[in-house]
Amino acid sequence: MKKTTIRNHLKIGELPDLRIVPLSRLRFHEAPDEERLLNLVNRLGAEGILKNPPIVADPGDGDNFLILDGANRVTALSKLHFEHIPAQVVKIDDENLTVNCWHHAVERFDRPYFENHLRKIAALTIHESDVALEEIPKSPYFLCSLTFADKNSLLLESGGGLLQKVEILNQITDCYLHTSYYDRVSYLNLEHLAHNYPEFRTLLQFRTFGAGELMQIVNSGKKLPAGITRVVLPKRALGLNISLELLKSSLTLEEKNHWLQETMQKMVLHKSIRFYQEPTFVFDE
Repeated sequence: MKKTTIRNHLKIGELPDLRIVPLSRLRFHEAPDEERLLNLVNRLGAEGILKNPPIVADPGDGDNFLILDGANRVTALSKLHFEHIPAQVVKIDDENLTVNCWHHAVERFDRPYFENHLRKIAALTIHESDVALEEIPKSPYFLCSLTFADKNSLLLESGGGLLQKVEILNQITDCYLHTSYYDRVSYLNLEHLAHNYPEFRTLLQFRTFGAGELMQIVNSGKKLPAGITRVVLPKRALGLNISLELLKSSLTLEEKNHWLQETMQKMVLHKSIRFYQEPTFVFDE
């Protein structure tokens, strides 16, 4: 009988590294989504809890954390004048951490709209493309592709360095990110997109940025457009449900962290923590 080796580095008994950290120590690599932000601020104020902690990376400098996921939650609490936030801390060099990209499904805005906008961007090269949706080009010049409802595509490239690419991506997405006519998606099937988004017109696929590139972007003071970076973790904490009243209390940071660790230990003892290894859909974001 052939022996099968299963590689699974996840130790289920090891809980995620959850801490309460100062908001002032968190650094953004991408801009928050202004369309989602107002709803989130209102919801946090009404519900009084933060359900899911942001994901932050410890770059090892002992000073700041890089926000990998949760820029909107961090910004919302900052606008509500909080000083502390619960976060799941990961290592930037964790071999099981994958930095990928979301795709953007855009409604209403079609090829003529995008072409008119793209022609105004300097240092941008536009090609007709017959590359399959699943085949992201490996070229170092690749920025993103646009596939339209009629299945025709454009390939966008730039010969500049990393920071110029970030600037051009911001210019590309400026024509729709301020609207409510787009959504982050993880799939590429045009028929499914047309079914889920009745006015679907354009799908954008972006180049992937590595962890080292994200650090370079943060250190430069620039930001990627909202909703591009997609982080895949070996384990993610959901449903933590931290009281905003606790976060805003006069307790010290050490006292708040002590409370968090005690709470987690009680949840372990009460068998109220569950681990799901399969892909998960969250319907309350």
